[in-house]
Amino acid sequence: MKRIILSTFLLIVAIAVQAQSITVHGTVVSATDSEPLIGASVISDVKGVNGAATDFDGNFTMIVPEGSSLTVSYIGFKPKTVKAEPEMTIILEEDTETLDEVVVVGYSSEKKSDLTGSVSVVKMKDVADTPTGNVIQSLQGRVAGMTITTDGTPGGLSTGTSIRGASSFRGDANGPLYVIDGVMTRENPGTILSSNDVESIQVLKDAASASIYGAQAANGVIIITTKRAKSGEARVTFDATLTMQTYNSGLDLLDAYQWGEVYWSAYKYAHNGATPSSAVYGNGATPVLQTYKNLNGVDVLPQSTDWEKEIHRTALMQTYSIGLSKGSENGSSSLSLSWLDHDGIVKGSDFQRINTRFSSDYGFLGNRLKAGGNVAVNWWKAHYMPDGAEENAVKQHPAKAVYDAEGVYVDQINDILGDAPNMMRLINNNKSNNHEYWRVFGNAYLQIEPIKNLIVKTNFGVNYYNETNKTFEPKWLRDDVNKLTQSTAKNVDWVWTNTAQYNIDLGKN
Repeated sequence: MKRIILSTFLLIVAIAVQAQSITVHGTVVSATDSEPLIGASVISDVKGVNGAATDFDGNFTMIVPEGSSLTVSYIGFKPKTVKAEPEMTIILEEDTETLDEVVVVGYSSEKKSDLTGSVSVVKMKDVADTPTGNVIQSLQGRVAGMTITTDGTPGGLSTGTSIRGASSFRGDANGPLYVIDGVMTRENPGTILSSNDVESIQVLKDAASASIYGAQAANGVIIITTKRAKSGEARVTFDATLTMQTYNSGLDLLDAYQWGEVYWSAYKYAHNGATPSSAVYGNGATPVLQTYKNLNGVDVLPQSTDWEKEIHRTALMQTYSIGLSKGSENGSSSLSLSWLDHDGIVKGSDFQRINTRFSSDYGFLGNRLKAGGNVAVNWWKAHYMPDGAEENAVKQHPAKAVYDAEGVYVDQINDILGDAPNMMRLINNNKSNNHEYWRVFGNAYLQIEPIKNLIVKTNFGVNYYNETNKTFEPKWLRDDVNKLTQSTAKNVDWVWTNTAQYNIDLGKN
């Protein structure tokens, strides 16, 4: 009887809930031409209700609570919030303010409304609350069709960017072309710019970018525009951030005791119930952790090691930036200085960077003659995690200790311990290594307007790079020789572009 009453009660509740919901059949169209908008986003103001997107005819269907509201948004249009009704037509107006924005496309600038290619624009004020060592990481999830990958290397030096997929078997050839204030490069932007120096980023995604920059733009182009002082304004700015990063494996690994039980069961199953013999687990009916010998003959006491916890840590990233800028009717100039200190989540890895940047733009003869440029001088130092550190932490046997009874690193590989190296030994060795870099990156330009609407411009850019590496590997149980490796590298790239542009407005045609 109780079950019948409970079932009846639940049925009544379900009917009541159903009665409070309505099915919305809607259409989203443009106010300009009444054409349907494909892929418009429709979201309810009630949590837990799934959103919807319009189909090829601009239609959508949703089940929402009665009396709730729907917010409809679409790129290039103003979002609109309306009350949900069973049948509705939602008209969106164009965001003319967005369409009038000036976008840098190659060697010129155009209004968004005049663009025919696929261009995405991200303003840094929209991502200012995203602390990152590499400005490109702030684009993650903000540009359709663009994939950002990173493995957590301090400073964002491992950040990978893909716009139009892979076009080569070489991984380093699949990245986009970066154009920073008119200077083309494929260098990692994290070694050139501080996020605080960037005004906006334009991403040219379609094949039209190749018509401007040639074959080197086969994988898309990212145009980065740095900040400039505004006319009649003098400013002093200061920014500081402190970020904490933690490691989360997601892998539920066996400890030394569980590993032994699994090994014992598998061995008995494969050998008709025979008992295995192990220097680490003994030869009894059940596995019991034993004291075994390191390569130097010293005892390694029985223990279970969580190698992922051993090599990882909670890391801090600090950024500090100060900027000075002044603008007048004839031009502007600005100076910035920033410091980044980023510890890696793998022990022993870190990254420090100093960015200095000076820029100026001045006009003469009623702005018919313009001259200016900018130069960035950057220094950074890094300690990298050993190759395969995280992979070997997963592969490492949990019964293998970090140190033996005398505090010497355990590098024993016999029996069932495997051949993965002791990653804590490699990590501590890495602290003595030194990787130091310098970069000078900048450009200077001269622009003349000899007749109205004709602009002739020459721009010279340079990218100077200096690298010093010093690595030291002390002797260990398998190699009784100390090893020191030292190397230096220098590189200079320069680009000189000369353009002539004639702008004319013939009215509506």
